Amino acid sequence: MVFSTPRLIIRTAKSADAPFYARLWNDPRVTQFVGFPHGIHITHDAICAMIAQQPDGVFGRLLVITGKATGDPIGECKLYGPDAAGIARTDVKLLPEFWGHKYGVEVKRGLIAYLFAHTDCIAVEGTPNVANIASIKMQEAVGGVRVGEKTFVPSAAQRNFMLPVHSIIYRVYRPQS
Repeated sequence: MVFSTPRLIIRTAKSADAPFYARLWNDPRVTQFVGFPHGIHITHDAICAMIAQQPDGVFGRLLVITGKATGDPIGECKLYGPDAAGIARTDVKLLPEFWGHKYGVEVKRGLIAYLFAHTDCIAVEGTPNVANIASIKMQEAVGGVRVGEKTFVPSAAQRNFMLPVHSIIYRVYRPQS
């Protein structure tokens, strides 16, 4: 276990999670706002290979969000350590049947708390698609401050299956002591 919240456990992914990841990443409702309007189209074997080749520690690893009551996976998240400017990043994706229950806010708060407790980052950044109203509300609910916008443009090789993503940059700054 990496950390827990009142309703959730966040743990590292294992090979048995591959079917869950295939379901999550191949669902266009989940991936449309990150540039994949038809899902990622990733295979079970490719997911197993990704899980097997993850870095040590928690940063950059696939993390599974499970319900405490059931142990069933409901989503995934990621933690990225601070860059040279001291900015750490997070990512949260939930299965559609778990949208609208404030799980995203709960996970995001846990990710922020983890990063502030385990790194010297000055801020934690999230970059929701400008059209993803739920993700924007999540960033604002955890105290995110809008600091700018950016557009990710896929490489020429990616343009066959991925669209550009216009995002808002939100940051939650470390509390001053």
